This record gives sequence, C-alpha cells and structure tokens, in this order.
Amino acid sequence: MAVQVSGTQVSWGIPAAGKTAADSLVEGIVQDFEISTDGNVTEITDEDGDIVSRVDHGAKNTVTFSSLVTDASPSLPAKGDSVTFASAIDGVDLSTGLAFVESASIAYAGTNTTTVSITVSHYPIMTAPSP
Repeated sequence: MAVQVSGTQVSWGIPAAGKTAADSLVEGIVQDFEISTDGNVTEITDEDGDIVSRVDHGAKNTVTFSSLVTDASPSLPAKGDSVTFASAIDGVDLSTGLAFVESASIAYAGTNTTTVSITVSHYPIMTAPSP
C-alpha cells in the first residue's frame, strides 16, 4: 500500500531493506495507520414521531497515519492539500473520490528520527469540479 501526500510517496510497514547497518530507519516508512468510516444519517419519522426509516448519506472516511522520516527539515502539507491513495485498505476503497489534509504535525525523538503525522478526510463519492 502506498500513500502520496503533496508528491511525497511513503510505503506501509518496515521491511528489512528499510533499515541501515546502524539500525536507523530510511526516509518515508509508515509507522502506523488508522482508518474509520463515517457519514450522515437522516431519520424519517411518521406522524406520531416514531422513527420508521433512515437515510445514510454523505459518506466520509478519516485516515490517520504517521511516517518516520530522516529528512533534516521535513515540511508539513497544508490543511486542504489534496491526497491520493493507491488502493483499498480493509475493504475501504481509498483510490476513488477525493481526499484532503485535515491536520499535520511533526514530532522529534532521539537523533535523526522525526515522525510526521497526518489526518486526512476522504470523500468516496466526491469528484473534481469540471473546468
């Protein structure tokens, strides 16, 4: 699985090839990944106020991931930057629709280890506007 944010591609997992002889991580290794599905619900009531039906709409997925980087000065994507995903994850097709950065942060730990965390909102049925 690959994730691309503002032109920076990262890979899921920490393969053996992703470690140097000094046991430090190379640039762009995804450390953790979380996905949740959500959306809106409209409840339909009858004349007595009893709920008799519901309409699910406005599907939205929230994706959060952290990537270990070794870049001396990584830059964060801006809120609203477009994000593309290459595939489906656990049955959630992230390769369709549009996705945007909601938040991004940098955390420093030890020497030469930086973690960039990004939260993305993915709208599976949203399409790009026509020119």
